[in-house]
Amino acid sequence: MQNSTAPIGVIGGVGPYAGLEFIKYIFNNTLAVKDQDHLNCVLVSCPSLIPDRTGYLLAGGENPAEGLFESAVMLHRAGARHAVVACNTAHSERIFGPFRAKIAELLPDFTVVNMLETCARYIKESLRCVQIGLLATKGTHQSRVYHEYLREDEGFTLLEPEELGREKIHEAIYNERFGIKAHSQPVKPQARNHIIYEIYRLMDRGAQAVILGCTELPLAVNSEDFSVPVLDPGELTARRLIALSAPEKLLP
Repeated sequence: MQNSTAPIGVIGGVGPYAGLEFIKYIFNNTLAVKDQDHLNCVLVSCPSLIPDRTGYLLAGGENPAEGLFESAVMLHRAGARHAVVACNTAHSERIFGPFRAKIAELLPDFTVVNMLETCARYIKESLRCVQIGLLATKGTHQSRVYHEYLREDEGFTLLEPEELGREKIHEAIYNERFGIKAHSQPVKPQARNHIIYEIYRLMDRGAQAVILGCTELPLAVNSEDFSVPVLDPGELTARRLIALSAPEKLLP
């Protein structure tokens, strides 16, 4: 049956390839045998509007929330009513809180699905894991935003890299010579090796699952290469958006 639902919205540009990858997740998780079976999608990728999220959390400056909202307005005008911000770090309360408040005030019929909350829900409902490894940007680690969703008083332990490991992941994302933001297609071997090494380090420390808590990280590794679940919050959220928009189209 031809799809006629409102388009799914993706706020991209944070980084740009992550937004593009999110659209692919929607395609890959949709029941479709021809073009017209696929869900309508709109990607707004305006990196010029949105300052670096980690830079803001570590050093201050302009809050990216305003640029995220401007992108949301574009999606709303294009007809989207469910959307995602394709960036883990943007879900820090210092950014996501003001963004969410402005959405509630000015775009009340527009829902932004929280990627971190979606990932945590999946862990609680589908995995029997309490020791969870986390790889992320420095901003995500410092803001402890994932700790809000996988809390110690619920029995969870979040295992994070030590300082050197966090620096390696930061370099894998941001380094201008080999980092994923500068070299996404293909990802440089040095960046990939940093990420794989830190996944194994977390596994050695007892991680029963590992969250790739930056949308650049899944571009570098194949989650099926590891003996524990390696979770991509972006793909989990793409599935949730399909379930919200057209549940009959969600691949099992």
